[in-house]
Amino acid sequence: MSGQRIAVVTGGGSGIGKAASRRFALHGDLVVVADFNEATGRSVVDAIRAEGGHAEFRRVDVAEQASVDALAADVESTVGPVEVLVTSAGILQNATDIASFDLAEHDRVWAINYRGVYLSCRAFGPRMAARGRGSIVNISSTSAVDPMPLLAYGPSKAAVQNLTGALAVELGPDGVRVNAVMPGYVLTEAMQARIDAGKRDARSMAGHSALGRMVAPEDVAQGIFFLCSDAASCITGVVLPVDAGYLPALSYLHHPGLGGVHPRREDRRPVA
Repeated sequence: MSGQRIAVVTGGGSGIGKAASRRFALHGDLVVVADFNEATGRSVVDAIRAEGGHAEFRRVDVAEQASVDALAADVESTVGPVEVLVTSAGILQNATDIASFDLAEHDRVWAINYRGVYLSCRAFGPRMAARGRGSIVNISSTSAVDPMPLLAYGPSKAAVQNLTGALAVELGPDGVRVNAVMPGYVLTEAMQARIDAGKRDARSMAGHSALGRMVAPEDVAQGIFFLCSDAASCITGVVLPVDAGYLPALSYLHHPGLGGVHPRREDRRPVA
């Protein structure tokens, strides 16, 4: 992985996208921070430039095909050929049941979290394939494989994982690798807002992991960067968990012989 690449990060104005934008810029890549929120997106660009990096801002609504297509055409014509795409634009959803879940909210989650990923891959993937080089990283979630009362968010992330595998096979012969990261509970700005509003329990989220902590956006950014690096040149179609060990802890800590107590605590109980 030598020389400056052009990396487009949707949702680059906050959370995982923000951390990924700064990670690529730290490497020397030129980062296009693409976000619906112009104020937050430009603040990330300013921060990158203040640190000596190279970044530009572009506004995009990933749920709208015309907006995504215009982004790809503009970046390719005014900045240069895109080698890296990170589809980080997404929204969270609070727990609910199917009877009371507002259908408009359901459709909005799908429009951004899945359709936005699909449109972004559709706009940039064929361009990468035509040049014979590129890397795409999508953002999944542990809720894609661990059912939760997130009736739009979880299924949308499961769809992203399926799409990732399909595109890896479709674009692989043309030198484009497509992978995804699967974060656990990430302490983003949006998550912190839900914690502050009493919609999430930070202690519980940290406790339900092998490492006993939540995931930082920078942790996920490191996984994204790795998947786009030469060190991962033979890796495509994978979903990389970056979850502080949430998935293995899920079943381990709920084993009936453990009693819900972490085995390294002083009051641990024997496992049958």
